[in-house]
Amino acid sequence: MHLTVQSKEHSLPQLKSPMSILMVEDNALQRRQVEAQIQALGHRLLTANNGLEAIERLKEHVPDLIIMDAVMPTMDGFRACELIKADPRTAAVPILVLTALSRDAKDRSYAAGADDFIRKPANTLLLQVRIQTHLRIHDLAQRSGPQPPARPKVLVVSASPLVRSQVQNHYGKDQGTFLEAQGEAQARAMLQAHQPDVMVLDTDLQEGSAQTLALAIHDSDELGHPPILLLYNPGELETWSRLREPVADALDKPLVAAETRRRVALLARLAQLQKLVEA
Repeated sequence: MHLTVQSKEHSLPQLKSPMSILMVEDNALQRRQVEAQIQALGHRLLTANNGLEAIERLKEHVPDLIIMDAVMPTMDGFRACELIKADPRTAAVPILVLTALSRDAKDRSYAAGADDFIRKPANTLLLQVRIQTHLRIHDLAQRSGPQPPARPKVLVVSASPLVRSQVQNHYGKDQGTFLEAQGEAQARAMLQAHQPDVMVLDTDLQEGSAQTLALAIHDSDELGHPPILLLYNPGELETWSRLREPVADALDKPLVAAETRRRVALLARLAQLQKLVEA
């Protein structure tokens, strides 16, 4: 089965098709729900009922991405993450933990070696863009080989001085070069003049529309094609789902330092690898 995403993908590198995803989930209903959410992406989906079964499946086939539940019988997702990341054969496979477990589940997932975390029930757009971005990074990394992190040029577009300041402080002002814009017209000018590696786009702009700007970047060579991290308010993601992959990642507000840093770093990595492969 081939990719069925219909929009242009100038801003995002093409994926080989199909890629394989191993979903580790003991609940059949939740398995079917996730299958329905990601079916449109066109990837080959494999399943395992628990962590131990996933380890056995990995002996037969190494997938391009693993979606891992946390609470499962026989072996939970945290232990499975540790074993997968400890094995040189599977260590590079990105793991996205998808769980309803609250409290310290996110910290435990990252401590076990997971590459990402989404709490159930997952928003479909958020799940899809995270899957696509991790698959792209995994694919590009295999083609380019290991590379040290680069210092990204980041354009932050927001009407809020607080949000613009938070993004820079959370990521680390000394870790990148930051540009600022307050609205759509100013952002377009900055994109053409400076060609940033990553754009952090708030849904709240001083003028213009964040959706219009995202689509323009997606479809126009004049603005460059930086991967976009969307900053959104609760309930806003649904209005973006019809646009078909206009962003590479999304983060809800109010911003939390560790998560902002992780999300910007992920897209900086994507941009770096894309440049290396295209060079």
